[in-house]
Amino acid sequence: MNRLKYIRITSLVLLSFILSVYSFAQDIPTVKDTTLLSDEIEEITITAFRSPYNILNTPAPINLILTRDLEAGNALTPVDALNRIPGILMHHGTFNTNRLTIRGIGSRSPYATYKIKAYFGEIPLTSGDGETTLEDLENTAIQRVEIIKGPSSSLYGAGLAGVLLFHPKTVVKDFVQNESTVASFGTFKNILTAGVKDKNLTIYGLGSVLNSDGYRDNNTTNRANVLLNSVYSFNEKSNLQLLVKGTKMKAYIPSSLDYDTFMQSPESAAANWKSVEGFEEYNNAQVGLSFNRFTLNEGKISVAAFGSFRDLDELRPFNRLNEKSNYMGGRAYIQKIVSVSNSHFVLTSGVELFRENYQWQTLNNTDGSLLSDNNEKRQYENLFAQLESNFNDLVFLSAGVNGNLTRFIYTDRFLEDGDLSGDHNYKPVISPRIGLTVMLRDNYSVFGNVSHGFSTPTFEETLLPEGQLNTGIKPESGWNFEFGFRSELSNRFQLSASYYRIYVNNLLVARRTGEDAYIGVNAGQSVHPGLEAEFTWITITNNGLPLLTINGNVTIADYHFSDFVDLGIDYSGNNLPGTAKETWIVGARLDPLKSLSVSARYRYNGKMPLDDANSKFSDSFGITGAEVKYSGRKGRVKIQLKGGIENIFDVHYASMLAVNAPSFNGVPPRYYYPGNPRNYYASILIGLIEKE
Repeated sequence: MNRLKYIRITSLVLLSFILSVYSFAQDIPTVKDTTLLSDEIEEITITAFRSPYNILNTPAPINLILTRDLEAGNALTPVDALNRIPGILMHHGTFNTNRLTIRGIGSRSPYATYKIKAYFGEIPLTSGDGETTLEDLENTAIQRVEIIKGPSSSLYGAGLAGVLLFHPKTVVKDFVQNESTVASFGTFKNILTAGVKDKNLTIYGLGSVLNSDGYRDNNTTNRANVLLNSVYSFNEKSNLQLLVKGTKMKAYIPSSLDYDTFMQSPESAAANWKSVEGFEEYNNAQVGLSFNRFTLNEGKISVAAFGSFRDLDELRPFNRLNEKSNYMGGRAYIQKIVSVSNSHFVLTSGVELFRENYQWQTLNNTDGSLLSDNNEKRQYENLFAQLESNFNDLVFLSAGVNGNLTRFIYTDRFLEDGDLSGDHNYKPVISPRIGLTVMLRDNYSVFGNVSHGFSTPTFEETLLPEGQLNTGIKPESGWNFEFGFRSELSNRFQLSASYYRIYVNNLLVARRTGEDAYIGVNAGQSVHPGLEAEFTWITITNNGLPLLTINGNVTIADYHFSDFVDLGIDYSGNNLPGTAKETWIVGARLDPLKSLSVSARYRYNGKMPLDDANSKFSDSFGITGAEVKYSGRKGRVKIQLKGGIENIFDVHYASMLAVNAPSFNGVPPRYYYPGNPRNYYASILIGLIEKE
């Protein structure tokens, strides 16, 4: 699409959106925004589709992570909480090396998380080329997480694997509290939080520090986070929210290990990374400002602006990387509700604009001379519309469509090897979705979902071996087909299950050309069939309160290449590397007193292929953890004590795999990131709360 035609289309869409806003802005408000009041299932409202749903009637594959789940365990990062969700596998190498996969999508990304979209409030956590950094998030700052699995959202654009929505904490009453945690491997974390609630203004603030020596050599991490979430209500019609988040981190990199080293001395760092004391150091900050106005018949207008900057320095065995990036953008939508008899229709339409400027250089480790100097401008627009219908609270229908325009503009500033500058405009991608839920009874529903999604290639994947842009590369795209049921068979037992198949076309293959270099090619198709089920069972009660609660989930999957030929080798039928055919988790919580709880959980992960050829597999493993927590209050003073053990039986396992790791000069491939052995943690929280 040429630039003039693109500008015309974008201008027409924006003009129609502005006119729609003007026509709806004259309505008079009748309701306030919906917020989470507690972790009780019947009070949870799902807002991922911009219309209020609950767990039973949501017409899409969605899961929740609540405050109590985020606070369980050592809570140093969100990794453990995410790994308890069916269909999700979080590879965790170090504090700054993670890879999240949803239903097998993203498993072949080398060292980071791609092919999902993530938001913290209205702020995107996903860069312009699709990388999402989750390790900066502070669990204490998160109220809940809504996870849309697979290409099942029409509101958020390029997220083939799914969408993660992190809702920031808000303030119910004035408070101040401090929590300190000590853990194995010289780990210490301190979090100070405070909240103020006035008639029109609420302010939530957080500051935290994390220091850890790490289990392995060259594994020291130092991180500091700050956060501010403020909401000012002009009146019942409108409010303004300001969200600011900042992180400063320096983390040394032990990297992955070959099999013999992994088995014999897993605490070691890779020799080349240890010899240079490799590390990653960065500062970043994000800010978001959103205005919300509530209109007649529970409609809404929301306009948000956001921005970010990131400055990174990474010392690697082969060179030094300097990165500077900043982005800015906006997101706006309007929501109109029409009621006819006992039926309700909700129309949501909007736009998201994103502009990122990314600069990076590589330098020689010996003399600091310049090896490359690059600049890339990343831009996209998402245009979306969605219609939701509720017929007598028995049938819920949701249909939507997303249109995306993405382009990269690359400038080569290192001209000694020639000018390789260029730009690439991807063809517009249209992604439709339709979902249906039927309530068979008040506590039992069945649902189905058909949806389309896509993910654009990263910049590295658009380069040819000589450095020129490969304008023939296409985004991955996929269709998701799913059906299932949800039930609350009683106030004490909830059960849900679903079967899905995701078909991915134009599969992007990261073909290795060096230890940290690869190119991308569209090499085939993959199929992601799977079965997910989860339950919660309050087996024993005491005066109406849960005494013993058992919960668990299971994922049975067969993610494989359906048609994949690369460099003349046919991998069709092989399983995707970094995925397991079975994962499951079971946990129990005993609440003998209102202030005391004892919990335990076991997580099993099946064996996983290490490469496309399925020539080697990691061993299956099961990890057990236990925790004791006391929570009490005396007047205005709140106190919480907890302690626990992770990996109780000291299992030796790989917590992350470097899939398709290369082997150069006779050196064995380094596939394995060792998981932590048995380790311990303890924390104390003391707070002062506004008097009732």
